[in-house]
Amino acid sequence: MTVFKRTMPLAGLLLLATGAGAQTQVGNAQMAGVTGSCGKLVVGDRQLTDACSAKLLNVTYPDGRVGFYFVLTDGRIVTFSGMDGDNPTPDTDVVDLDKVIMSRTDTPDQPDVFQASGTCGFGNPMKGPMTISCEGTLAGGGAFSAAFTTDGKPPT
Repeated sequence: MTVFKRTMPLAGLLLLATGAGAQTQVGNAQMAGVTGSCGKLVVGDRQLTDACSAKLLNVTYPDGRVGFYFVLTDGRIVTFSGMDGDNPTPDTDVVDLDKVIMSRTDTPDQPDVFQASGTCGFGNPMKGPMTISCEGTLAGGGAFSAAFTTDGKPPT
């Protein structure tokens, strides 16, 4: 996996966004969104790249959990969720994943939750285009991978 650079030692994509209006408070969590292009989205045998939209959300929770929410064109969401990991360098951020969550169109209030092991790495969205890259394995077998490249606009 490629890990991307950033300059602040805080967890989560949204905390990299220091400009006014770049974060939204949702309860005790912080949320930010970026736009760009989804280059890859695969969960097990589900090839979702063609359904992946130009929007990605990031939520950081008070306990250190971080979620990357890949929004699909049909309204579903694929979330890669885990805890902020040890950063290999001051310019690198990694999230240690333990879950992949997929919403469903038939039962929107009952998503599929897969135990998983993997990582997401990402760069600083305030410095232009960057990529969020996630990969790993599902507990029941199979792999997952995702890549989203921002358009260089600051998070909202």
